[in-house]
Amino acid sequence: FIILGFFLKKIISILLIINTFLFAVDINNKVVISIPKQDSTIIKIPALDLKVGESGIITREVNKNTFILGVAIIDEINDGIASIDIKEFKNIKDKYMPTPIGNPSEGDKITFRILYDKALLLAPNQITYQEIVNNNKNIDFIHPDIFISYLSSNDINQPKKDDFLGFCNKFDIGLVFITKENNIEVFDCQSFKMIGADSIVLKDKSTQKPFFTRISDEGLNKLLDLEKIKEYFDYYGNMQSN
Repeated sequence: FIILGFFLKKIISILLIINTFLFAVDINNKVVISIPKQDSTIIKIPALDLKVGESGIITREVNKNTFILGVAIIDEINDGIASIDIKEFKNIKDKYMPTPIGNPSEGDKITFRILYDKALLLAPNQITYQEIVNNNKNIDFIHPDIFISYLSSNDINQPKKDDFLGFCNKFDIGLVFITKENNIEVFDCQSFKMIGADSIVLKDKSTQKPFFTRISDEGLNKLLDLEKIKEYFDYYGNMQSN
C-alpha cells in the first residue's frame, strides 16, 4: 500500500468534468464511487456520467489511514454499468514506500477526475496556445518548454502514448490537450483515450516544429533532432494512431 498524506487531500479537492467545449473545460463535479459487491473478476461500478477512458484512484481506508491500491480506467460502459481496468499507481515512486498489495474489493473507493486541473497543451503556434490557455483559466497548463526538456532528457524526438504517460506521472498531470487543424482533443493521461473534443477555427495556421515552445531554433537543435521530426499537423493530426 502507498500511504497518502497531503497528496490525497490535494488530489481529492481537484476534480472536474469534461463537457463539449469551445476552448474551455468546465470544472464542476467529482465522482467518488464505493465499489459494490462483485460477481466476477472484472470490477463493475455504476457509470453515472463517466466516460470511457476516464481514470480514477482506488483507495482503501485501514485504521483511519488511507492507502492507494491502484488506478482504475473506465474500459467499457453498457446499460449504465462501467467495467474498469486496473493498473499500477506510479505518481509516487519511492523505494522506501511499501508496494501496493491485494486487489480492490467491495467497499474500496474510486475517485475519478483527479488532477484534471493540471494539463499539458500542445499547439501549432503561440497565438493558438495562448487563446486556449486564456479560455481555460481554471486549468494549470504545464508549459511545453518543460515537455521539450523531458523529451530531450529521454532521447525522444516525437512522443508516443507511453512518453506522455511518463511525463504526466512525473509532473502529476491529468489531461493532455492536442490542437488539431479543425478541433481540440482532450486525452486522459492514464489511458490516453480521448474524453473530450470540440471544433476550432484557427486564427493563425502557422506551425512551429515540433510544437509551440519559447525555445529558440538554435536551442531546439541542441535538444532534439529536428530533421527526424514531422511537421506539427502531420504528426499530431494522427496522434491517436501513434
